[in-house]
Amino acid sequence: MHRDRLISQIGPALMLLVGLGFVFGSVTTLELGSARRMGPGAFPAIVGALLSVLALITLVRNLRYPMGWDRPDPISVFAVAGGVAAFAFLTPLLGVLPAVIVSVLTTASAVPQFRWPGRVVLAFCVAGAVWLVFVKGLGIPLPTIRGL
Repeated sequence: MHRDRLISQIGPALMLLVGLGFVFGSVTTLELGSARRMGPGAFPAIVGALLSVLALITLVRNLRYPMGWDRPDPISVFAVAGGVAAFAFLTPLLGVLPAVIVSVLTTASAVPQFRWPGRVVLAFCVAGAVWLVFVKGLGIPLPTIRGL
């Protein structure tokens, strides 16, 4: 039982370290700005703080009620890693929207119950959301589709 409790604390402890790292890095190296005009360090600091709070909540809950753990499924690990790699490799070649579609389709293959029609709908919805938020909403000049 002691081994299970230790293993269930590894994930939240890593989340806490990453969150605190983001907070520390953004506070020490980036301008935070003000509440009206946030600087480049404000967003990483806020996200890092939220991640740290969620990790602390999870750590405390795991101390009281230890979670069980399953061995990782190698196919799922490769699907998620393949989705990240596909996005990184295809974005400069094809543009961000085709890379998002391929990445979501690759990552969604980690869940065998998620059939192809649902995967395709999800991929196009995520690509549309990326276009709306980043290209239209924030005005980031991303190459949406190369050659168009």
